[in-house]
Amino acid sequence: MTWYRFGEWILRRRFLVLGVVGAMTAFFGYFALQTQLVTSFGELLPQDHPFIKIAHKYDQYFGSVNNVTIMIEAKEGTIYQTEIVKKIVQMTRNLDLVYGIQHGSVRSVTTSSYFKPMAGGVILNSPILPNGEIPTTAVELEELKSNVHKNPGVIFGQFISFDDKAAVVVGSFLETRLDYKSILKDIRKIVVDPAKDNTVHIYIGGQPILYGWVYSYTNQFLWIFGATVLAVWILLYLYFRDWRGALRPTISGVICAIWGLGFIRLIGFGLDPLVLVIPFLITARAVSHSVQMHDRYYEEFYRLRDKEKAILSSFSELFVPSLSGILTDAFGVLVILLVPVLFLQKLAITASFWIAAIVVSELLLNPIVYYYLEPPHIDVIEKRERGVFKRLLQSIARPMLEPGGRIATFAATLGVIALCVFFWQGLKVGDPSSQTPILWPDSPYNRAMAAIQNEFGAIEQFVVVVELEKRDGLNNPKLYHVMDEYQRYMEGDADVGRTFSVADLLSNGGSALKEFQPKWNVLPTTARGTGQLLGGLLAGASPASTAYILTPRRDATQITVFCRNRIGENVQRIVLRTQRFFADPNHQIPGVKFSLAAGIIGELAAANQEIIDNDVLLNVLAFTTIYIIVLFTYRSFMAGLYLLFPLALANAAINAYMGAHDIGININTLPVVTVGVGFGIDYSIYIVSRIIEELALGRELKDATYTTLVTSGKAVAFTALTLVASVLFWYWSSIRFDAEMGLLLAVWMFVSMLGAMTILPVLIVTFNPGFIRRERDRVIATRRPDLAQRAVAASS
Repeated sequence: MTWYRFGEWILRRRFLVLGVVGAMTAFFGYFALQTQLVTSFGELLPQDHPFIKIAHKYDQYFGSVNNVTIMIEAKEGTIYQTEIVKKIVQMTRNLDLVYGIQHGSVRSVTTSSYFKPMAGGVILNSPILPNGEIPTTAVELEELKSNVHKNPGVIFGQFISFDDKAAVVVGSFLETRLDYKSILKDIRKIVVDPAKDNTVHIYIGGQPILYGWVYSYTNQFLWIFGATVLAVWILLYLYFRDWRGALRPTISGVICAIWGLGFIRLIGFGLDPLVLVIPFLITARAVSHSVQMHDRYYEEFYRLRDKEKAILSSFSELFVPSLSGILTDAFGVLVILLVPVLFLQKLAITASFWIAAIVVSELLLNPIVYYYLEPPHIDVIEKRERGVFKRLLQSIARPMLEPGGRIATFAATLGVIALCVFFWQGLKVGDPSSQTPILWPDSPYNRAMAAIQNEFGAIEQFVVVVELEKRDGLNNPKLYHVMDEYQRYMEGDADVGRTFSVADLLSNGGSALKEFQPKWNVLPTTARGTGQLLGGLLAGASPASTAYILTPRRDATQITVFCRNRIGENVQRIVLRTQRFFADPNHQIPGVKFSLAAGIIGELAAANQEIIDNDVLLNVLAFTTIYIIVLFTYRSFMAGLYLLFPLALANAAINAYMGAHDIGININTLPVVTVGVGFGIDYSIYIVSRIIEELALGRELKDATYTTLVTSGKAVAFTALTLVASVLFWYWSSIRFDAEMGLLLAVWMFVSMLGAMTILPVLIVTFNPGFIRRERDRVIATRRPDLAQRAVAASS
């Protein structure tokens, strides 16, 4: 059965097709109405990576990526003021009331303790604020300051800034109880607002707060969506010069979106606000395919002056290229399943289905929709044929296909490749700067994090877990000497602000015996001395209150390295320095295992490593999948090389764009970049298929290529330009990530279009590939009714 006959079958069975598609659309629509925005940072991480396993094993003790830091800063003077200390106490207590907080993880200067020497050489681990009593006199405040300063690295520098102007309250949220929007709202209401007055500044930061801000901006998507739909409608109307031209692509986009959103909810997934640009792009792809079909329908109706024949002719000619373009997009995305990251695997399933749904909205419904719509007016089509857009393409296409134009096109392409190679060198894995790229630099969150970093120097945690085979391993003095040596080694890195471990507490205990003189801040050298200091540290303390330094079972402790930023190359260097240090035989201790790595830096290191390991593989598999589909479409090994060249050029341009604009490949950008790998191949498919079709009518290669560029190429150029115009509204979003990813994908589509409209036809005209001639002969040999009519018309 030819596709022409299949189109006839659809028209005959239109009530059956409409009934089935309508029922399925209603089914998916029911679930689409229940779509929820859901973000899970944990799903972005490779759960099988050893770093992630260590992090999950100990996150209830040594903190997790879901840490929150609240800083209170005195506007005048220091924090050693009765009212400010009272605020710190209240904020510490109130943070423990926020839903989802991990009780026992909330810490501040008011929960800290210090070594207090007593009569008879006894050392007491005494709370900074006994019984929560708030100092009220100048003497008591000065004593508090003195006790803080006696504990550098433990309290001073960790909970109180070195200039004494700020203090922090920290806590961790349970992964199973994360509700980012509620966390931000509750912390503001319960913790921050009661402490606000004209004497202090209060800043909040951390991963849950970041995503809380993201959720607070999601209402902006409604007006962005509305403005985009309006803009696309206007562009479609101006292009087709009637309301049908705007309506038909809209139908495709709406049906595709309903099926996609419904499927996401049906299988129990949520829609992540940070990747909303992906469904937006997929829906735009549905509109793109529909514009190509609608443009061809107008062309065929003008030629045949018969609505049903025009429907069948346009349908049969574009069925194969449309189907091939949709399948290459869908299967190109499906290869993401191979990455061992749950979020990417979910994305692969949902995005592939969403793309595949375009087949229903674009191919099955097209003949029926055109059947019920009134045909376009002939004068409207004639005006389009004389329009500015087509005249512009004619003025470019003809000289480009001449020998001089081809040389210029080759030269320009080589120039673009050279620029891509140059800027590609700036592409980084991981976050490219100390600010989060998810929000704009002047966002409240980035300003808050900048203020916290300015006061405390470093708050991003990299945690090395020290696992002990036997409990008495804690009394081994070498353990603490190795920990201390590692801390001094890491503090030599410019991007490390400070470090902390139980070794710091023990060395402070040594100075407590000598009236807190710094020269006695030394670690014990015997098992007995170590045991005494450790016993004094833990005396009277509950296992829960000391779990942040030592697990309740006493089988693990930790070393925390506080980093200044999350820049990818710095994260990688910190991991490598740590691995080299503990690989040294001099730093290995029997019965002790130094395991990497918990904390946000450790988990990002795991994610970045997964990106490095899979980025090239994903691109190779995506291109291979596309190549195989093109191979079966055109029955030629060379066809894939011709069609993939513009796509490869677009991929190179995007990597160069990311390098030039300081956009890193990280756990947030990887899903968007990977999904976009195959997008744009349909432009090349439409161009090549139309060239073959024109050759089958008896035209010469150059003439056939020129006709293609000013007919099918016109629709290709318009859809790419429309996509670029439609994403401009994203730049008003407070979520910088969505804005930049939208622009990135628009540039991707635009470059793909340029490649399909310039270098691809020039290559075909220059080398006259064999697969073009073979496909032409096959089409002629299986002459279809619509093509036979066109051949007769062309010959006359």
